[in-house]
Amino acid sequence: MEITAKIARFVADMNYEKIPPKAIDTAKLAVRDCLGVALAGSKEEDAKICADIARQEGAKEEASVIGQGFKSSAMQAAFANGTAAHAMDFDHSFTLMGQPTAPIIPAIFALGESLGASGRQILEAYTAGFEVTGKLAHSLRDSKHDGWHAPSTLGSFGAAAGCAKLLGLNASKVEMALGMAASMAGGVVSNFGTMTKPLHVGLGARNGVLAAKLAQSGYTANAQAIEAGMGFYKVFHGETTVHTEAVEELGRSYALESDGIRIKPYPCGGLTHQAIDTILDFRAKHGITAEMVESIDVDVMRHTYERIIFKVPQNGIQGKFCMPYLLARAIIDGRVFIDAFTDSAVKDPNVLKLAERIQMRLDNNLPSRDLGSRPCRVTLRLKNGQTYSREVQHSKGGPEVPMTADELKAKFTDCARQTLSEGATQHVLDDLNRLETLQDIRPLCRLMLG
Repeated sequence: MEITAKIARFVADMNYEKIPPKAIDTAKLAVRDCLGVALAGSKEEDAKICADIARQEGAKEEASVIGQGFKSSAMQAAFANGTAAHAMDFDHSFTLMGQPTAPIIPAIFALGESLGASGRQILEAYTAGFEVTGKLAHSLRDSKHDGWHAPSTLGSFGAAAGCAKLLGLNASKVEMALGMAASMAGGVVSNFGTMTKPLHVGLGARNGVLAAKLAQSGYTANAQAIEAGMGFYKVFHGETTVHTEAVEELGRSYALESDGIRIKPYPCGGLTHQAIDTILDFRAKHGITAEMVESIDVDVMRHTYERIIFKVPQNGIQGKFCMPYLLARAIIDGRVFIDAFTDSAVKDPNVLKLAERIQMRLDNNLPSRDLGSRPCRVTLRLKNGQTYSREVQHSKGGPEVPMTADELKAKFTDCARQTLSEGATQHVLDDLNRLETLQDIRPLCRLMLG
């Protein structure tokens, strides 16, 4: 296997003209979604802490720290912006492994701003990073993940690939960047429901910038660090069968086309979204109120059961990974949005009272119909004896159940307005919609300072 070399050649050789139009459209949508969420996420406490650390460093002012009103080095900006982009768990996901591509956009925007990159260069770099991450994820499709969080493991490779592309590194130097990313990768699932989950994305973004810059300067690593005997595949994924044919597809097929992205309509753990969709649908169709509910059971697969772990949330972050709280909110509010995840909101007695009648159960026999499905079964019982039940494979926001153009625009504007004025929000939106025409992304980045 020459996995690292294959990836490096793809990154070094690709260019904007080779990217299919549909892939470009998806890349632009991904950029818009990520930056909108980062603007809102910049108001979260974990994002503020990371930004304050960057501010204290007093580094060279070359890249905007989104929503914080100051600039820092590309590495520190990538770190802070990556954390902000994942702070609310509102950023888009991939077909498998959750949000493995999450660090790429914060990394390439920070480095790209420092370089005065064009919109085309950003889209080219993002495509390189996304395709590398997507193909690596597919090569590990049989992995049980074993507690690793993909945004900080696979995401470090994607961010490094994207940054290497921006810097114009040749194939041998891209190999070095990937080799360093293999040693930088990390992030454990046990930190879900804490500030450290979004930190994984901040670290992955910083890793990408650092690895590419080190490689540019001649720093060395194992040129086969992904596939080597004690390399990334072996150490992180043990005896998992590696589907090398997925990596061989680089440049021949595009994950941006075949997989696309899965945009989140709710700012919480994506493994809960199928159940939220179902409860909101039941509520709308049958006029269900909290007083009518006898009980709600949610049967889930093990992957969900081991990650959506809180029964009674003690703070806003835990609320994002608490199935009873989320479904109670959906019944009572008819939506699940940013304001549901403050520390005071998760202690609402009316919501907690309903949450007591909701339970999540493990069902190892739930059928998964395709690679991207996250099956669950929702059973809602009313006090009058009426029962509604549905088994769901996919949540809203992915290719199977896409959000409308109006819903996507509303998500961006609702997020951006948490930080920007209405005029600035519209200006940023306009620039992102014509990203491929921008000769220099620096004016756009300055707008996002807040």
